[in-house]
Amino acid sequence: MAIIDEGWDTIAANGSTSWFIHGFNANQSVMFSIVVFPGSGPGVLNPQAHATLTQGESFEHVDGTKAYKIYMQNNAPFNSCNVHVLAQVESL
Repeated sequence: MAIIDEGWDTIAANGSTSWFIHGFNANQSVMFSIVVFPGSGPGVLNPQAHATLTQGESFEHVDGTKAYKIYMQNNAPFNSCNVHVLAQVESL
């Protein structure tokens, strides 16, 4: 089992983003997770770290490699949040 650090993103209050992550082999299964940290917001003394990850579509390219689309939603109403995206890769 390998864990890949895919990177991080900052999401605005009540905002969302999506990522297209590619380059996996055809025989690999991938599960994504996020580690969330509170960001900042005007007048927010105790910012929340609250986000939702949805693993969406899976794609197979003509060369046999795989790609995945994930969606992240910041559930904190008044402050941004920072999400760190991790991928757990298993080979079949």
